[in-house]
Amino acid sequence: MYHLLMVRPLSRQVYEEMCGSHRLLSHRATLRTLRHPRTKEVLDKALVLYFCAPNSFTGEDVVEFQVHGSPAVVRDTLLAISDIDPEGVRPATPGEFTRRAFENGRMDLTSCEALDALLKAETSTQRRLALRTGGGRQAQLYQALRNGILEAMVHVEAMLDFSEEDGIDESLWESVCEQVANLKASIDREIPNGHPTSLDAVLRGTRLVLYGRPNAGKSMLLNKLVRRDAAIVSSEPGTTRDVVQATLELNGFRVLLSDTAGLRDSPNAIEQQGIARTQMHVQDADLSLLVCDAKEVDRILGGIPSPGFTRISRKNAEQLGLLHDAKEVFLFVNKMDTVVDFKEAPQSSDPQECRIWHGSALKDQGIDQLLADLGIELAERHSKDLSETPLVTEARHLHILRQVLQTLNKFLTEYGQSKDPDVSLAAEELRYAAYLVGQITGDSLIADEVLGQIFQRFCIGK
Repeated sequence: MYHLLMVRPLSRQVYEEMCGSHRLLSHRATLRTLRHPRTKEVLDKALVLYFCAPNSFTGEDVVEFQVHGSPAVVRDTLLAISDIDPEGVRPATPGEFTRRAFENGRMDLTSCEALDALLKAETSTQRRLALRTGGGRQAQLYQALRNGILEAMVHVEAMLDFSEEDGIDESLWESVCEQVANLKASIDREIPNGHPTSLDAVLRGTRLVLYGRPNAGKSMLLNKLVRRDAAIVSSEPGTTRDVVQATLELNGFRVLLSDTAGLRDSPNAIEQQGIARTQMHVQDADLSLLVCDAKEVDRILGGIPSPGFTRISRKNAEQLGLLHDAKEVFLFVNKMDTVVDFKEAPQSSDPQECRIWHGSALKDQGIDQLLADLGIELAERHSKDLSETPLVTEARHLHILRQVLQTLNKFLTEYGQSKDPDVSLAAEELRYAAYLVGQITGDSLIADEVLGQIFQRFCIGK
């Protein structure tokens, strides 16, 4: 099925010349025979929908032809439409339908950006976030922020009428400064501080690194986790020398999975570079999973810990391959199919907690449990923070909000702390801050090139 959308002023003319004089009923789907407007050749039988302005996506009259999607049907239908009025009918540019919806007041800019995010969503959490921000809640947050700044500005401007005669009302001025300080603090809380956030986990994904000694089975485990042969598997130690990456979805979260070079003292210069990259990736990872050979675990710990949470000494963990930069000790005991008789490893009094999984990448054992538990771990880390609509979901938002912060900070430092502030200039700072916030939603006048950058990311159909 292929959808062809046409907006006024020629949408009715296109319909009449290709479908005949049948009556158009808004928001009704009808089956029509499409004919070439000049030759009257039958092009297709299509489902036709008409949306009468202003009750359409764009706010204009819209006619939609749902034709069969073969290249010949689509091509011949498009050629027939262009024959009706070669100058007045043209293909839409990327994002043009959404831009028309914005310009006709059907959507604000945050809703347009959320629609783009929804079209590109790869995971369930990305989809949920896009639907929440596009549902108007994010726009309401910005509108509340803008209204708060405008309210403070109105109070400052009111002082202009009385300041020359009676001086500044100190109590009102202090109230305004307090209000501006609270608005600034509310923005500060939404600005990323450089540390990974739950929003980062949704939009860019969680970095999960597999590391450990050579021949622990990291590459095979990566392949089992992503259900494809992403990494080369060999019994020869040191096969993986560069970082091999693949993506998967866990509990609705995008995960960037990395297989790294095995940790050992090697005279090989190339392998040494790979080991250095392993250490760097573990340091930068959001989650790291130490993969160990079950026989090595049994030898070093004097047994194998049961699956779940336990404690092992930091010294023993480092003997197994734990890196100092690891943020937690997640340990997958691999090759459990190679050990038959083993005893439970004694628990350590060391405060280092460790989470253990058993499995065999070769036999595909324990993989589903590992995936399920990691998915639960991600949900527990991020679900609470994602229950509310974030203020910042685009780089554009962040750039503008930083300008807003600079403007509010200037108000507070140059005028708020002055014993004799210039209230007219102070009001202008607040006016500019409100203007900037309006740039995010589109309430303020926006340069055409900025709109072009936003809408050119869309596909032609939107």
